[in-house]
Amino acid sequence: MRFEFSVVKDFRSLRGARLEWAPGLNLILGPNGSGKTNLLESLNVLAGWGTFHGRTSGAVSWDSERGRALLGARVTGEEDHELQVQVSTRMTPRLDGKHVTFTDLRLVVPSMTFLPTDINLVEGSPAVRRLFLDRLCALCFPPYARRLSEFHQVSRHRATLLRQDRPIRGTTLPFARLGGWIMEARRRVASLLLKLEDPADVCAALPFSFSMTPELEDRSGEECLLRALEETSERERYAQRPLVGPNRDDLEITSFGRPAAEALSRGQKRRLVLSLILRAGRLIELQLRRKPVLLFDDLAAELDAAARQEAGTALLTTGWQIFVTGTEDPFEGLVDVKHLLPL
Repeated sequence: MRFEFSVVKDFRSLRGARLEWAPGLNLILGPNGSGKTNLLESLNVLAGWGTFHGRTSGAVSWDSERGRALLGARVTGEEDHELQVQVSTRMTPRLDGKHVTFTDLRLVVPSMTFLPTDINLVEGSPAVRRLFLDRLCALCFPPYARRLSEFHQVSRHRATLLRQDRPIRGTTLPFARLGGWIMEARRRVASLLLKLEDPADVCAALPFSFSMTPELEDRSGEECLLRALEETSERERYAQRPLVGPNRDDLEITSFGRPAAEALSRGQKRRLVLSLILRAGRLIELQLRRKPVLLFDDLAAELDAAARQEAGTALLTTGWQIFVTGTEDPFEGLVDVKHLLPL
């Protein structure tokens, strides 16, 4: 799938614009504060992911006459659709004029967004890698986002009961069932990622592997969590919060038999991150049978000149629609389609 054009009105600093998008690599260029990230965020909302930080506060221009923002787009490719999201105190998505959920939008135009912190998948904290897996799982397994939200609710409720020194027995089975399902889904996606080929082959000579920690030890996720909850019950009471569950997951990336963060040079780490992103796109394409859309905010900030050229060449070979923001052309003439801001 791809965006043919998008329309934005009163969204953050963007008062009103209609932009035509190319099928391949699109550059969104402009000085700091010109609205590049806001424009990328509008596409993120239209693709069913919401705002970058999950909040609607501040998303509507402060001087909007109607107190709301309107986003729209036409997507084409495997199918043709009209998308629209109205943003006020909440977000109201529509697909071809009908009210839908954000899950519906995500399945129509599957996309992955990478902010500067997300690019640091190798050296970053486990939370960065969990977010990467959560996005992929939400696309590959439609119930995933809802079950993850339900798990967080159960986990918060359990923590509240622990702080109040009240019985927690009623939360144990829902916690284990939802948490176990989430852990199994993440491990399935990690396994699929490892088996896939990088579309651009940017890590052909770099051996690496993935594994999820903690391991499930040939048990179901539910069984492992039930046992872990029992083993940590006393410490959990003392800590007044759950000590096990999907929030402890990590995607362990190794190379040359060592953690990739220790074994690889900075340039190799950047290549490995690019390979992970491209493999994620390939997995989306195979699972949903639709070409993905990739959104990168300030990709060049984490790459030197040689790495930028390598990244640009790799992205161009995918055949997917890709958006990259920057203060200047990060790919030095590889791309002709550029949108200059402010609008």
